This record gives sequence, structure tokens and C-alpha cells, in this order.
Amino acid sequence: MKTALFITFAGALLLVGCANPINRATSDNYSETCATAESNGRLQVAEEACYRALVNVDLGNLDPELKSERLYNLGRIKRQVAKFSEAEQLFKESLVIEEKLPSPSESKVGRRLVELSVSLAAQDKWTEGAKHLERALPVTPQFSGKEREYTIEVLTQYSKYLKTINQVALAEQFEAKASTLR
Repeated sequence: MKTALFITFAGALLLVGCANPINRATSDNYSETCATAESNGRLQVAEEACYRALVNVDLGNLDPELKSERLYNLGRIKRQVAKFSEAEQLFKESLVIEEKLPSPSESKVGRRLVELSVSLAAQDKWTEGAKHLERALPVTPQFSGKEREYTIEVLTQYSKYLKTINQVALAEQFEAKASTLR
């Protein structure tokens, strides 16, 4: 009897530490809802769905790469609804996870750095944001489409601001990178 109870208890402990496929499916469904709502301009719905997608990653003990993705997606929505401080924290957490992965994706790290710089600029933390944007510069040629256009705009706005605070060299570096991406 004691052996059966022990085996049952040990099995339950092992299951707690394993990824849960139900939470994966639920997270994926919420993530899809988030993307659809975002594309339809329903940002409050997107925010809630992205949040629930992230919660299910944690509840299901799912992999760090997925958590990084869910943090990033929620951060983008938070930025769009002008919750810049929350977005900043989400991007920072996503960036930490992304950089600790066995094979970090340069483009994913770059995207997080660009988004983080935007959230910081919106909080008037331009100098801090410029450091992150500068780190993203080598990766920006990998961006395409709307992501590339967005990055060009971010570089242009940073360049304009940096000129006003007499950081001309960095402003020109951002301006030059924006020109090469056009």
C-alpha cells in the first residue's frame, strides 16, 4: 500500500514539472485571438488575449522560447495602448529570456531592442533607449516589410531627438542606418 501511494505521489510530482499540452493549445488559441484582434484594431481585446496566452505558458510550464514570444507580443500591444512602462518591463523580460536561449535568434533580439527603445522614448528615457537601439543596428538589415519601415521611423525619430541634445555622432549614425534601410 505504501509503495502504491509513493508511486502515485511521485508520478504526480513529475507531471507538475512537465509541460501541459492543454495549456499549450489554450495559449495558442489566445495568441491567435490576440493577433486577429490586433489586426482588426481591437486593442483591448488583443491585450486581454495576449495576457491570457502568456498566463497559460506559465500555468503549463511551457518552454522559455514560447514565453519570450508571448511576453514580446503582449509588450507590443501594451505599447500600442500607451502602457509604456508595462511594455518596457515585458520587453526587458522577453529580451533576458531570448538572450539566454541556447541559440538566440539575432533578429528576435533585435526586434525586442527596437520595441524596448520605443517604449523608453515614450517615457522620455531617450538616452537609455538609444543604447538599446544602438545594439540593434547590426541586425536591422534582416528586417523586412512593415518591420523594416517601423525601424526606419524609430531610427529617424531618435536621430531627430539626439540632435536636440547635442549627441550628433549617434544621431548621424542612426540617420545613416535609416538611409541604408530605405
